[in-house]
Amino acid sequence: MWLVFCEVRLFMKYREEYFDFEKNIEQEWKKEHKAGGFKCSHCKRWVVINNHMGTINRNHCNMCLWSKHVDEQKGDRKAECQGGMKPIGLTFKYEGVGRQGELMLIHECANCEKISINRIAGDDAGEAILLIFEESLLKQNILDKLRQQGVALLTVADKVRIGTVLFGKK
Repeated sequence: MWLVFCEVRLFMKYREEYFDFEKNIEQEWKKEHKAGGFKCSHCKRWVVINNHMGTINRNHCNMCLWSKHVDEQKGDRKAECQGGMKPIGLTFKYEGVGRQGELMLIHECANCEKISINRIAGDDAGEAILLIFEESLLKQNILDKLRQQGVALLTVADKVRIGTVLFGKK
């Protein structure tokens, strides 16, 4: 009987911690949106969240393009790492055979090396995106890691398509 009582108390404690964690995440999200943005943890600039950025959620700085490791699974906000996520390349979202999806940033956590893919927002700095693309061409060491996770790093052959997506010209 005592063992069951202890297990129930332990379960209740973890349940309470889980709901507190979920509540804190929701409060942080509301705080950022109410304030109209957040301070970038990398470049320290103010990052605006508004209706003109082309996406509902902002998960990276529109100037330096760094993100923060907040998700373990897409949108769960449960990552304990909280490390800075460096933009390391570009990919296209997979939309099926023969279909090109939207242009996406590839981020790697500076602490734990987790890879994530994030949508580019409408107000992201196009020149900074191109610079990340150019730098990724020199980093052949990341190709194997990305392939293992099913991520196709864009290559020189994709440069025209990237320019068309970013600037509307060929």
